Amino acid sequence: MNQTLAAAPAEAETVLRYRQCRWCSSPTEHFRLLCPVCGSTDMVEQSSAGFGVVRRVGAVVRSEVLEHRIRQSCAITLDEGLTIPAVVTASRYEVVPIGTRVRLHAASGEQETAEFRLA
Repeated sequence: MNQTLAAAPAEAETVLRYRQCRWCSSPTEHFRLLCPVCGSTDMVEQSSAGFGVVRRVGAVVRSEVLEHRIRQSCAITLDEGLTIPAVVTASRYEVVPIGTRVRLHAASGEQETAEFRLA
């Protein structure tokens, strides 16, 4: 029997989905039915590469699970051009200033905010 077929699959990739207008190419949140720029209903679902830049920084909250980590609410502009609300998790000694490069760590359909870590 081939060992590679029986091996456990690698950790599932975290995917952040968004919609892109076919008319004007504007990206928008996955739950929107109309393009916020041109009003078109011709939207296609895309997957983000998961990298972005911190554009706005909000409150800092200590993680309930790990005391040495912080969770900071931020606005992240993805490489695809979409700005989303998110949470950046970092060690309590790391600073998350505007312009910091981040990568997607966790996102699910039930959560409205994705979790990012420093890239």
